[in-house]
Amino acid sequence: MQKAVSNSLLLFFLLIFSCPTILGQSTSEKKSLISILKHLEKKHDIRFSYATNEIDDIHILTPNENFKLEESLKYLSNKTSFNYIKINKRYITVQNKKNTVLKCGKIFDSNTNLALEAAEVTFSNSSKTTFTNKEGLFYFPSNQYSGLIIISFLGYQDVIINSKEFKNDCVPIFIFEEASLLEQVFIKLFFTKGIQKNLDGSFKLNTNNIGLVPGQTENDVFQIIQALPGIESIDESISNINIRGGTQDENLILWDGIKMYQNGHFFGLISAFNPDLTKDVRVYKNGTHARFGESVSGIVDMKSDNTIANEIKGGIGVNLINASAFLSIPVTKNLGLQVSGRSSINNIIETGVYNSYSNKIFQDTEILSLLNEASTLSVSADEDFSFYDLSAKVLWDFSEKDKVRVNFLNIDNSLDFIETLNETSQSKTSNLNQQSIASGVSWEHLWTDKITTNLLGYSSYYLLNSLNQDIFTEQTQMQENKVLETGIKLDASIAFSDKFNLQTGYHLSEVGIENTQDINIPGFSSREKEVLQTHVLYGNSTYKPFSDNTIINAGLRINYYSSFDKIIPEPRLSIHQKLGNGFAVETLGEFKSQTTTQRIDFQSDFLGVVKRRWTLSNNKDIPIIRSKQASLGFVYNKNNWLINLEGFLKKVKGITTSNQGFQNQFQFEKSIGNYSVKGVEFVLNKKSESLSTWFSYTYLKNDYDFAELTPSKFPNNLDIKHSATLASSYQINRFKVALGINWHHGKPFTTPNEDNEIININGENSINYNEPNSDNLPDYFRINISAEYLWSLSSKIDLKLNAALLNVLDRTNSINIRHALNSNDIGETRISQVEEVSLGFSPNVSLQFLFN
Repeated sequence: MQKAVSNSLLLFFLLIFSCPTILGQSTSEKKSLISILKHLEKKHDIRFSYATNEIDDIHILTPNENFKLEESLKYLSNKTSFNYIKINKRYITVQNKKNTVLKCGKIFDSNTNLALEAAEVTFSNSSKTTFTNKEGLFYFPSNQYSGLIIISFLGYQDVIINSKEFKNDCVPIFIFEEASLLEQVFIKLFFTKGIQKNLDGSFKLNTNNIGLVPGQTENDVFQIIQALPGIESIDESISNINIRGGTQDENLILWDGIKMYQNGHFFGLISAFNPDLTKDVRVYKNGTHARFGESVSGIVDMKSDNTIANEIKGGIGVNLINASAFLSIPVTKNLGLQVSGRSSINNIIETGVYNSYSNKIFQDTEILSLLNEASTLSVSADEDFSFYDLSAKVLWDFSEKDKVRVNFLNIDNSLDFIETLNETSQSKTSNLNQQSIASGVSWEHLWTDKITTNLLGYSSYYLLNSLNQDIFTEQTQMQENKVLETGIKLDASIAFSDKFNLQTGYHLSEVGIENTQDINIPGFSSREKEVLQTHVLYGNSTYKPFSDNTIINAGLRINYYSSFDKIIPEPRLSIHQKLGNGFAVETLGEFKSQTTTQRIDFQSDFLGVVKRRWTLSNNKDIPIIRSKQASLGFVYNKNNWLINLEGFLKKVKGITTSNQGFQNQFQFEKSIGNYSVKGVEFVLNKKSESLSTWFSYTYLKNDYDFAELTPSKFPNNLDIKHSATLASSYQINRFKVALGINWHHGKPFTTPNEDNEIININGENSINYNEPNSDNLPDYFRINISAEYLWSLSSKIDLKLNAALLNVLDRTNSINIRHALNSNDIGETRISQVEEVSLGFSPNVSLQFLFN
């Protein structure tokens, strides 16, 4: 009996002490929920996302140490008023059960019906992004996220779906593979969010959700790409982008496949392309896809939004220079309309930024010199400047396999300069107009899952004209530069297998360029017109012999110029080889050519504001420009560290003294030559969840070779030997800020000989120059700051505030120096030095209301 009692007591005590274990909890004291979550984070190498103020005062018994992660989450869900939702393998969000109605979606491959893990899900009305789990599932609280949801996955077409379509059940979403293999991304975040480096060596900018670069007020494409190594503007002008030592006219600028001959507003200080509808931008420095021609330097390929909106969305905004608006309208399920416009606001208010920009653009022009002279003469002078752009796009998906797009773009800059004699009230008006009109119709057809074709017919028109009237001499000078390009492009993409892809096509274009000049005193008139028709066949293949470890892009472009009966082949090559452990090597090479260039006849042309005019090759004194380039790069990309070292060699032949814009002893010489560039680009980038810091450095040696000039070899006008940037971009929730320091070696210029500055040649005085480009301007140095904040005013309306401080230290940087002859008060000839300086301290603010 006593033994039975003892056994019963023993069993009783065992049950008492094992009860907490059976129930899944310990007998220890209650602990705060925060401490329990931190313990689980350390134990399972995970991260919880929660609002501290909601869980700060909650204390519960800890879950059993033997529990697996899923068991611990289930225990916490039962013991608290929160759901614990796995966003991906590492991140878990904590959501209040009472205040949250969770919506669910599941992503499938449309061909295999298999769930896709790690698909990116972005909520358009916030900066939040999540990813699908192993089952292809993602969750979001309906009371926090509304509007459009963008689903992206590498190698697949983006899908946009309205959050209203998410009901009680988990919504299945099927996404389709991309026909092209060239969209594969090598470095997803290069410097800041939205800038990517692709496996073919190109860079891609996604302006929908891009981070900040220093100095950025809006998503100005041509400002953002200057953050990339090897790309800069030595005179701070958007319309003068220099890519690896090349001039602006050596770049190909495309808008929805149409070549643009103008890319700037305010005569070059801001981009002419509305950032609200410019979605994707591709930038090539070397290894260019064979589809692209007509450039010997870089490619900037811009594409507007190509998706029909699910609901009306748009925005209106204003900064200290211009006001803008855009609108995307779903007319029907298969028909959409996009419109946008911008206009300068200086006719309403002239802000400090406008005045700063005006002083920058009009220095060393007839406008500023006459304004200054008018203050000392009995003449009053005034200028009236304005700009605008309008764009429209019709999107029609008339079947599941057919897409038709109609595009229109109009860009306009206008300047009137009025001089008035105070005594007689007689006045004369000089004016300058710059305009571009582009239009195109494209049809994309999906023949099979592996074959796609696209047909584009387009027209691109450019006009630059000026009327210069002298109020004292009655002289009137009219100058005009016209460009009209029309063409057809047929492109096809064939995905033979996972390892091999081919893109091929035929392009036909006809370019006509006309230059006119008319002067009344003395009577002079000239008109030049050239027309060139070009036929192009190209093929570009992507081959992956060893999966993604080796990517080979090889292409050939064949240009036939019917007017010259001349064929120019252009091979292209890009090889990306992974070496393992985060290391990779890249080899790029290309041959390219172009027939359209810009020249400068006189520094006073077009009122001195836009001195460059387009000309067309005649295969004689204006040859076809041709280039060769090769580069070798090494990349380390691992553990949020990026190191990129790339060396390159580039040679361009067929340039003329006129299109280089010399301001020295070669200003009026007519000669054909070449230039060669060798350089190194280095990038060091450290990234964390919220912060990205980078340092980039470019060494570049750029030299001319003109056989008919003396000396024949001398530094290029764009020979910036050393250039460096140190910058950081920080983002937390809806706030972004960026700070950057830019420094580069001063550009070359030519000085007069101090011992004998003026010489007389055939009875005319001339400047006796030293060796060409033998001196350099002082080093350039500038600090820029940008910030952005996005307020959610309602489920439908956001307010975005941007601010930028350019040249924070208000440093006066010299960007050009030239010399000219004039006379002093007693009629003696002397040399005056004309200096152009950079923008001073320029703060700008942008306010934009976004709705959907």
